[in-house]
Amino acid sequence: MALVGEGIGASMNVRRFRFGPLVAASVIAIVASTACGSDNGAGQDTSAPPPASASVPSAADETAVRGLLDKINEAWARGDATAYASFHTADADLIDFRGTHAAGRQAIIDLLQPAFDGVLKNSRVEARIVDLRFLASDVAVFHTEGKIVPMGDNSIQTFVATKGPDGWLIAAFQNTRIQAGG
Repeated sequence: MALVGEGIGASMNVRRFRFGPLVAASVIAIVASTACGSDNGAGQDTSAPPPASASVPSAADETAVRGLLDKINEAWARGDATAYASFHTADADLIDFRGTHAAGRQAIIDLLQPAFDGVLKNSRVEARIVDLRFLASDVAVFHTEGKIVPMGDNSIQTFVATKGPDGWLIAAFQNTRIQAGG
């Protein structure tokens, strides 16, 4: 989620942006999509049906991917950056609302733990999944809307999750503030 305050991560191993194959594929997949859906049923699904070669996710896979949001939010509420990072792939990309890029679990820990010990102490994330799609049997993209309580502004987040030997993990995360009127 978003980080609040000046200088967070300024002296840490945090990079501005790295376009690896996973990030490039994620950006292409996201740009190619027509719109974010909504769980409230108000929107009309105008997306094309999945290609015949795409596999339909199992109920267990969908539950596991949705459960990632609960797991990271629980780790956030505990102020535990190590637990938070453990639900990410070893080479995960996390980009906060300021554009700060943390590449890999250790960089995520280095970015978040000082914030959890400081400006984000005793905060929690309130977010809900507004769209979830499986691009393949082992790749899912989901969008959430939410904020950090008590001090955050409304944001939309994009997650890319992958299924590997350790189950479903977050491979990429992008957080963006929702602008007024948007």
